[in-house]
This record gives sequence, structure tokens and C-alpha cells, in this order.
Amino acid sequence: MENPLQNDGYNFNRSPLNSRKTLRRFFSESLKELYFSENIIFTEFGKISHKIKSEKLKFILKNHLIIHLKHKERLEKIFQMQNESLKSKECAAIIALLNEAKQHFTIFSDDIVNWEIALILTSRKLAHYKIAAYGSAAHLAINLNDHAAATLLAIDVQEEEEFIERYLNDITYEFLKPYRP
Repeated sequence: MENPLQNDGYNFNRSPLNSRKTLRRFFSESLKELYFSENIIFTEFGKISHKIKSEKLKFILKNHLIIHLKHKERLEKIFQMQNESLKSKECAAIIALLNEAKQHFTIFSDDIVNWEIALILTSRKLAHYKIAAYGSAAHLAINLNDHAAATLLAIDVQEEEEFIERYLNDITYEFLKPYRP
């Protein structure tokens, strides 16, 4: 049986120089999307943070906001190392996740418990997306021999993973516990 992935007409022997240039551009665009994501998450959190009633949840998400700021600073450092101007590019995935969250917040506007559950679950989705996005960018950096950028991006991945493990898992369990049969 022939492997359909083996020869799909794509020429894997393209000019390495041209491919590397394209990969570099993809990396740059990925960084711009990550920068956009960090900025919009910060902005959107500022719009809703006053509605959070649970002190524990407020504490956890404010800690996550500090992590966002660290990620933003690292991205700025990477832009500087690349001699690129600091720009952001709209990230459709983050916008979709935030729009979904807004719909949930509207549905639960009069039900603070479920509103906060929606906020926790949105935070989980955003954290997992960021793990994937930063991890992918780190792999691109490695392939471009930009190990300094890869290291900074890997730190961001690790921080998101630790945040989920230390905080989000427990608070998710705590908030959903009353709903268990």
C-alpha cells in the first residue's frame, strides 16, 4: 500500500536558502501573534477583573497576569535580538477564544459562580493555547539556530505548564466539585 504522505507532489528539495527565509518569516509572524496575544489578554483581563468575587481566583489570575507580563518582556527581548521593530499581528485563535469567553460571560452575567467557572475554563484554554504557540515558536527558533530565542520561549512554555499544575488544576477542581454526582 502506497503512503499518501510520502509523495503528495510537494517538492521537499526546494532551495534551502529560500526555505530558510520563509521559515524565518514564519517565526517572525508567530512572534507578532504571540505579542498580540499577550497584549489583548492583559487588556481583556483588565475589563473583567473587578467582577471576580472569589479572592482565591482573583489572586491566582493576578499571578497569571504577572506571568503574561514576563512573557511580553521576553518577546520584546527576542524582537530586540532579531533587530526587528516591535509589532503585533492579530491572532485569530486568541480572538476566537476570547469571543467564546465573552459569550459565556454574557450567559452567566447574573450567575457569579458559573461566570467564574467560565473564567477558569477560559484561562485553561488560553494557557494551553499559549503552551502550543510558544512551544511551536521555540521549535522554529531551534531550526533557525536561534537558541537564545528558543530558550526564552521554552521558559514561557514551562511557566504556563507550572501555572496550570500549581493553580488552575486545583481551582478548577474546587469550583466544579459541587457539580459532581
